[in-house]
Amino acid sequence: MVDPQISDAPQPGDLVHLHPGTAGTDPATQLIIADIVEDEPGTYVLWHLDSHPDYQDWAAAVTRSDIALIIRTAPGSVRTWTPSP
Repeated sequence: MVDPQISDAPQPGDLVHLHPGTAGTDPATQLIIADIVEDEPGTYVLWHLDSHPDYQDWAAAVTRSDIALIIRTAPGSVRTWTPSP
C-alpha cells in the first residue's frame, strides 16, 4: 500500500479532476483512479464515482499530464495538489 503522506504519484483510490477537454469530461467532474496501466508507465484508468449516472458505462485511460488536481484522503486528513508533469 502507498503511504499517502509520501508519494505524490497518482494512486488507485485517489480522486482527480482533469484538464478541460480531456476524455470528454467536464473539468468539474470528480473521477476516481481505478487502476494503473502496468505496461504503460504514467497511465491511469479512471471511472466515474458510483453516484454518477454514467458509472457503469464509462471509463478512460489518461496520463499524468491530463490530471489537473489530485485529492487523496487518509484517516484524519485530505490532501490536494496539482501533479508535476
